[in-house]
Amino acid sequence: MDFTYNNRELSWLSFNERVLQEAQDHSVPLLARLQFLGIFSNNQDEFFKVRIANLMRLCRTHKQRQQRLIGGYTPSELLVEVSRQTERAQEAFTRTYHELLHEMEQQGIFVVGEGQLTERQRTFCRDYFVSVVSPYLVPLILRKSIKIPFLPDGNAYLGVRMSCGNGKNTRYAVIRIPSSTHCPRFVVLPSEPERHDVIFLDDIIRLMIDDVFFMFNYDHITVHTFKIMRDAVLTIDDDISKSLFERIAEGVESRPHRNKH
Repeated sequence: MDFTYNNRELSWLSFNERVLQEAQDHSVPLLARLQFLGIFSNNQDEFFKVRIANLMRLCRTHKQRQQRLIGGYTPSELLVEVSRQTERAQEAFTRTYHELLHEMEQQGIFVVGEGQLTERQRTFCRDYFVSVVSPYLVPLILRKSIKIPFLPDGNAYLGVRMSCGNGKNTRYAVIRIPSSTHCPRFVVLPSEPERHDVIFLDDIIRLMIDDVFFMFNYDHITVHTFKIMRDAVLTIDDDISKSLFERIAEGVESRPHRNKH
């Protein structure tokens, strides 16, 4: 009897698209749909750290880059197909996210940016930044002469560019966005009756960015959120002589940086 096996990376992407479909299902409660979006996003991060990283290692290895994987793909062919499907899924994620934002607004819940605040809300954000956020901020100024310290992956960061009109003395900095129960990623703002405004912590920091870098002279400053994802150095291969637990343990031990407690 002949069996046809689907490639595991493509099968995994199909599974995660099914998670996204739950976020698109209008019969599912709104809060649950938001949670499914979060699950989809976390799954994608892990996929890149493990599956995509493994494919890229195979593509760089001369002996393995021409081998045929399950489904008949070479590593480079599979990487192209996986990239195409993940890009399509990300576009669907973005559309779904904006649709959910619109539905939240119909329920009186608004996610606002730093440019949409009322004067009362701006005052609240300034006070919140000073009393809650600023003690957790450690801006890192980037210089060619100094090696960049290790930035843990899985965290969100702000990339900052400060420039002058003459194009000289441009400076770059990185700020790790705090993430703790004392400094949550979403902040509820004082709002008008029948309205509930929420703001990302990122946007509060953007609002107060001049206070963070008050010691520097610049004419223009831009701030962008980014996230770091590193190779998890974990290969889920087809070696049945080892248990999954053993392979995960070996992958974790081989990571170049590990958190020490």
